[in-house]
Amino acid sequence: MFSLSLAKHDTPAQLHLTGNLSGAEVSAARDQLLGLLPLPAGPWQLDLGGLNELDSSGAQLLLAIQRALSSIDQPTTVSRVSPAVHEQLRLLNLESLYPAAPNED
Repeated sequence: MFSLSLAKHDTPAQLHLTGNLSGAEVSAARDQLLGLLPLPAGPWQLDLGGLNELDSSGAQLLLAIQRALSSIDQPTTVSRVSPAVHEQLRLLNLESLYPAAPNED
């Protein structure tokens, strides 16, 4: 569900999210994310391209990730937001927090 790519040269560290962040998957995702802590210094990029489904509990986890990265004063950007996830973020009025444009593929 989560994988890390550490920063290289001018490339930010990336947290890749895949699968679904809804219902029961959120608890498992949260446990996996806690196993990755502490996160190394950034900047960071959240790669949402592999995320298939998102509900309000998944959105809460994304907000917690963003808060955790902000608490260590690391700039965070978002990349590769799928159209379905972008639409859910729009419906939850979270586009200002995750303003990346949806993928074209």
